Formats: sequence, structure tokens, C-alpha cells
Amino acid sequence: MKRLLIGALAVVTAIAAWALPAPDTATGAVPQLPELPETGQRSSVWFCPGVDGEVDPILTTSLASTGLASFSLPSAGEVIDGFQTRVEPGIADWDVGDVLLFHPGPAIVETSTTPSAAAVVFRGPAQVATTGCNTPAKEWFFTGGRSGPAEVFTLRLFNPLLEQGRVTIQVNTEFGFEPLLDLESINVSPRDWVDVPLSLVLGDREQLAVQVAVTEGVVIPSLSIVSPSGLAVWPGESPSPVWEFPLAQVAGTSGTISIWNPGTEAADVTIELMGRRGPIGLFELTVGPSREERFAISPTTSLEAGAVVRSSGGVVAAVISEGADGLAGAAGSPRAATRWLVPGHGVAGGLASFVFVLNSGDEPVEVEAGPVGAEPTSTASVPGHAIARLEITGRGAEISASGPVSVAWAAVGPADIGLSRGTPLEAVVP
Repeated sequence: MKRLLIGALAVVTAIAAWALPAPDTATGAVPQLPELPETGQRSSVWFCPGVDGEVDPILTTSLASTGLASFSLPSAGEVIDGFQTRVEPGIADWDVGDVLLFHPGPAIVETSTTPSAAAVVFRGPAQVATTGCNTPAKEWFFTGGRSGPAEVFTLRLFNPLLEQGRVTIQVNTEFGFEPLLDLESINVSPRDWVDVPLSLVLGDREQLAVQVAVTEGVVIPSLSIVSPSGLAVWPGESPSPVWEFPLAQVAGTSGTISIWNPGTEAADVTIELMGRRGPIGLFELTVGPSREERFAISPTTSLEAGAVVRSSGGVVAAVISEGADGLAGAAGSPRAATRWLVPGHGVAGGLASFVFVLNSGDEPVEVEAGPVGAEPTSTASVPGHAIARLEITGRGAEISASGPVSVAWAAVGPADIGLSRGTPLEAVVP
């Protein structure tokens, strides 16, 4: 049986002093990068997952105001390389493949100002995946997984701090809760990551839902599936009564919505499917306590479709879209907002990139979009209970709407696809 793979990682605050000019690149070994300066504004730190596979990560961040952006690659307890630049405002990105071929490890993105967002695009000869980067939480819920003879399903646990990290893991499958003594308590050494190969631990499972509770320190988990169809990566979440998916089914694939109820009471769930012209259908199902249910979209429509999941209690939802054109997975948005950042849009050469907007309200919403910090290059009027696809020129995207919407983005390659939600902009807390 494949053993747990452990690699050392380091966390840094990787932004140079504000008064000094930021270099365009920083190559070679970087044992330590300077501390984040005091600028009078709030900073953000984002933790980006890594995956094992023949892909190169492209790290990217969006800043809505002038600031510094820094990227770092921790490995074996050291920062093996870093990149930092000034953003005025807009995006900064770093193709790690220019430095390290098929770098598997997580990365750190830090910005000196907020609001900001960070994402990663994984690009390889036959695989594409996209996902947003995360901030710490004490509890994470993943749904939508599966394992089989041709699939590798991996939970990665990343401890970015100098203190010991510890987590407990609970796994639910189509058979219910599966007690796995080896997963009851997992230590993650400082500046380390641990891969838990759930495919090898569990064998064949049609449904996999995972709860990760951080009992000590800070641990950032991520989930990935590698199958003959492609690569998919998506983040964990907290239960919510509402999930919005601006793109639940990618063109050329069949979409499935996974809904996991980690609670002790049954949840009554409605699923509203939406297309570009408006509502497609409304469906109801009940998800029992500690159970996962899946809803197939393709029997209803073969077109691109968005979805809104509403539940009588807190549930976790994700979408898996798979077919001849590739494999993608994404978490939903638990709330709508009027402004969004999409840092990964258009940053990877050779990939087509699209932004999708969902209006779950009753009234039409006017949407403007363009590169971050620039004039809008795309406008749309999105009817109530409908989705719209925006084709935005440039790198990175900022979306503004006259009413609350949710946003997702897709990257499409010759043999695979990536799908991820956008990042809502929130008011900066003083």
C-alpha cells in the first residue's frame, strides 16, 4: 500500500519593504524573505494547494488597490524560490514551471493590501485544474469524492506554521460513516504537508465525503482527484443552507451536484437549474443525516447550466462535471455579492478562459466586467434566475453588478477543463 507522502514546507511573509522598489523576479534559493512592512492597510495571506501530477502551477493574485504581492515556494523547511512585485492595481502571476518542473507542493501568496484574492491554475500536457486559495479555518467539509481502480483520490494536509498541527478526519461513504483508526488523529509537522491517499485506504467507493477538524495549530486541507478524464481540485467549506453554482455543468460534460448533510436531522433540499434564458427546472430531494445524495444535471439539459441549492438545514455542496472534454470540480458560493475578483482568468497561455455570472433573484441585474483596475470590457443584462457567460479580454477579472450575483470561472484546454468560484469583495474591516 502506498504510504503517506510527507514533504516539508515553510511559511513566510514574503513582501519586501514598501519603500524599496520591488524586483520583477527573484530566482535561485531564497532562504528567507523580508517581513511584511507596516503600510497602514490590512494585509492578506492566502494558502494555495499543490497536487502531484504532470502539471505546472500558475499562481496569481488580484489586488483592487495599489500594493505589493509576493509568492513563495516552501519545501524541505526552506523557501526554495520566491517572486514579488508591485501591483497598481491589477494582478500579479507567477508560472512556477519557469523555475521548477511539475512542482507538487503548496504555495503562499501574500498581499500588502485588501481586498485581494488568490488562485492557482494547474496546467499540463493532458491535465488542467483551477482552484481558489484559502485562509485558515478550524473545520472543513468536502463532498463529491469517489475512488475506483482508475482514480487517485487524495486529501492533502498542509501545516504552514512553525507550530505542530493536528487534525481528526471522518469519512462518510455510500455505506455511511466508516471508522478508520489511522485517520482519527494525524500529526502534521511544522512546515510540512501530509498526503492521505484515500483511494488506497478505502478501495472502491462511489461516494466520499470528508470532514477535517483542526484540533491543534493551523492546517489547510485540499482535495484532488486524478482520473482518465483529467484532474480536479476543489476546496473544503462549512455547511450552509444556500449554495450557488454559476456553472454546475460545463459544455461537453455531464454535471453532478453532490449534497452532503453532516447534521443529525434530515435536510429538505431544492435544486433550481438555470440556463442563459432563465429557469430550467426545480427539483426536490431529502438528504438524511450524515448522508450524501447526488443529482445528475445531464438528464434534464445537455447545455451549460447553473444551479442554486437551498436546504432546510446546513449542508455542503460541490459540483463535478465530467465527460469527453475533461474533469472539473468546484465548491459553490454560500452567498451572492455585487463585486467579485477572478484572479485566474486569462493568466494561462494556451487555455481559453470564461467567467460565468448567476442571478438567483427575480429582477434583472446589470453586470460590468473587465481586467482588474481597468475599464469594463464586457457588459451583460442577466435576467432573474439565469446565468450569463462573459468573455473578458486581458488577465484577471473584476465584476461589478447592480444587484447580488455569484461568479465562477472556467479554464478550458485541449483535453481537460478547470472550474472554480470567484472571490467576493468585502468591505475592509478597520
